[in-house]
Amino acid sequence: MTLSQIPHGAVMPPVLWTRGEGCAELAALLSDVEPVRVVGALAEACISTRAEMVVSRKLPGNFDLASILVPAEFVPGKIETVVAAVAGGPNSEMAARVASRLSAALEVKAFMACAFQDDESRDEAISTIEQLFEKVPELEYRVVEARSAEELVAQLPPGSALVLGAPGGNWFQRTIFGQGAKLRQKAEAGAVIVREAPLRVFHRMTDPVFVGPLREAVDTLRFHAEEILAVVDRSRLIGVVRRSALMVAEPGVPVSKLMEEPLSVRLDALLTEADTQREFFGESPIPVVDEDGRLVGGLV
Repeated sequence: MTLSQIPHGAVMPPVLWTRGEGCAELAALLSDVEPVRVVGALAEACISTRAEMVVSRKLPGNFDLASILVPAEFVPGKIETVVAAVAGGPNSEMAARVASRLSAALEVKAFMACAFQDDESRDEAISTIEQLFEKVPELEYRVVEARSAEELVAQLPPGSALVLGAPGGNWFQRTIFGQGAKLRQKAEAGAVIVREAPLRVFHRMTDPVFVGPLREAVDTLRFHAEEILAVVDRSRLIGVVRRSALMVAEPGVPVSKLMEEPLSVRLDALLTEADTQREFFGESPIPVVDEDGRLVGGLV
């Protein structure tokens, strides 16, 4: 499940924020829990807090451990309506969900708007926004004829804040973000630019479950019900052991004599990459390791 697929009203992990105008305010509006100020390396902060969203003063290059939101002249006190400017790009659903959460936090109206330039692009706009409405049904939607970004912004209600995806190829996004382009007319309450990142293993991992290599098979069966269990020595994953092997072991046999080669997934791997291990582990937790091979969690 990606960030944009988190159900409306669900409790989200902490939102991180960096120094910059409007960052703390936006993070507070999006957080169900106390937002966390980034101190030190952004990647380390994301992993340690398992954050899925970072509010930053700019889009940080190729960083993709969490989704990024950038406030631009964002003034919460002026917001009367939140408008998600959506298109066919990869960030439109996130823009709609962020608009929905801001609407709820500020207790103001919100809707999605998809712009078209001519009759030929109108049908595409209608199809795009109807598909998004199925995923974010709490937002009303409108299809707006506008031949430029300025023309669309001019049609927004007074006190509007605009939420839109980072560059993704749509003509509206190109108008705003293209080389040398500037919005000569801005939304009255500012804008929020969003860029979604896929979920990583650290977002969903739980506490590690493991056994030491010298533990006897009979004792392991007494304390663990997992079908496949991580074997750890001095914090490092050294193997995995099957329950079926433990059950047929002779008395006094240690786990180290029964274990197989270690299988694991990196904590910063894409969540979808763990699917390759799921067939082997079944319902047992997949061991999660850091870059040094230390067991740091389990993925169920």
